Amino acid sequence: MNYQLDETGPSLRSPTRLPLRSSAPLLPKVFVLNFDPVFPDQEGRRLHEVCRWNDPRQLTKTFIADIRECSGGYVQYRIVEGRDVDVYPLKRDGFRYTNATYMACRVGRQAWHHPDAVDYATIFREFDFPERIGRGEIDEVWLWGFPYAGFWESTMAGPDAYFCNSPPVPGITSPRFITMGFNYERGVGEMLESFGHRIESILTHVFGSWEPHPTHAWNRFTLYDRVAPGQAGCGNIHFAPNSERDYDWGNRREVWSTCDDWLNYPHLTGQRRRVTCADWGDGDIRAHHRWWLSHLPRVEGETSGKKNNWWEYVVDGE
Repeated sequence: MNYQLDETGPSLRSPTRLPLRSSAPLLPKVFVLNFDPVFPDQEGRRLHEVCRWNDPRQLTKTFIADIRECSGGYVQYRIVEGRDVDVYPLKRDGFRYTNATYMACRVGRQAWHHPDAVDYATIFREFDFPERIGRGEIDEVWLWGFPYAGFWESTMAGPDAYFCNSPPVPGITSPRFITMGFNYERGVGEMLESFGHRIESILTHVFGSWEPHPTHAWNRFTLYDRVAPGQAGCGNIHFAPNSERDYDWGNRREVWSTCDDWLNYPHLTGQRRRVTCADWGDGDIRAHHRWWLSHLPRVEGETSGKKNNWWEYVVDGE
């Protein structure tokens, strides 16, 4: 699989200056596994082409560019190997779709298989992921699939794995690693959302809690006006500072927010300004998520025993 980075992305109205730092960038090594079966009766096209879905290669390229930009160049993912596979992933109960059964479900001739969960242990074993993690050849695994592939958005494996928007994969003895699950029916915005939920789980683990109270930096960062009137920070991946419900990124209501102040972390002043959806893309999913990611602290040092560069936790899962 060939990946060339696309450096373009939705513009961000809020300032995104890059704090000074001297630490070298992180260069995580990724194995990309694309479950994208070939249809011989459709001129050898793959599932994403037959269904007129997105090209996973292009999605991956753009996602990597977004993460690089939003982290201020600190996280630079590298694809060390990419592989297309012509089968559907095995479900945990032993079921596996075929082209015929999958398309029958897609057009409604039969019901989707239940339970939907994929067999991660089999995937890991077939592609030697734990061994390759242990040898330092790769740091993460990204799985590409289709609707009802059965992937978690993100999951951890390894002896010290913990909840990462899903329960850990059991029985893996290699050093801890994260596996992302992406869907090529969707777009880069949804990839960033999956990554955002990974961040929420990891930083909740690091700080010990996640609640709508200003008791520590992570809690303050994620406050939004609905749960903390007048005290909104940057919100979370589902709730912008002024959101009134899940995914309400296009709300035009003005609220006070300390979002810009987080670009000065850890030297917060409490400075606030009025914000609306115009600050994060007027409801565009990718623009909002890029805006949110760009505000994550990313400077050297520690505050109250926690690293000031939260991206270190995001990548390492500490």
